Amino acid sequence: MNHPSGRDRVKAFSFVVAFVFCYSTSLHAATVTVAWNPSPSPEVTGYRVQYGSTSGIWPTVIDVGPATTARVTLDPGRYFFTVVAYSQTGVSASSNEVAVTILPATTADPCAFPLGATSVSIFVTGKLNKTGSGGPGSRAYITFQAASPNSPMVSLSIRANGVDVPDSVTEGTNLRAIGSLWFTLPPGPMLYSIAGKNAAGCAREQPTGFSTGP
Repeated sequence: MNHPSGRDRVKAFSFVVAFVFCYSTSLHAATVTVAWNPSPSPEVTGYRVQYGSTSGIWPTVIDVGPATTARVTLDPGRYFFTVVAYSQTGVSASSNEVAVTILPATTADPCAFPLGATSVSIFVTGKLNKTGSGGPGSRAYITFQAASPNSPMVSLSIRANGVDVPDSVTEGTNLRAIGSLWFTLPPGPMLYSIAGKNAAGCAREQPTGFSTGP
């Protein structure tokens, strides 16, 4: 009875590759972990991971010895992996091919409200309070809460139809304690909002729902 040689036994064995991947701390690369079940052939002494950017073509080869995992750092793109086992007498056929797509890493907008690290929040807490006749040229104020937990507020203002009311603009090094702004009512129909900016350059304009007529 003929028995297959060690080379033939290795070549005849096929095995399945599984993989997991996660983004590394780099914004431009990811780390791919390739893992596979060990060959049952006792002649196997090691493995080689092969990969490339075209299916069926694996120009990059990494010899990992007897290990059954490999870690590879890759730039964004699509990659195809396979693994071969080897012994002192031969090399197996390639395993099944697996593909992985590395997407470019994205960073959250630090100014995006409410999730940004340095976002500005503004909450209206009172009505539009008018003094005097209540018409154009009268004084008025709006109460609110403004916060920026990770960067101090440096500018606050009342805006009328999207434009700062000049006498309402307040600037400083940390304005979070300010809870109201006085301003002179401009003429014409106006919609009012509150605008704030912090030291990180993040800004927010919060509509108040308050308006004045002509």
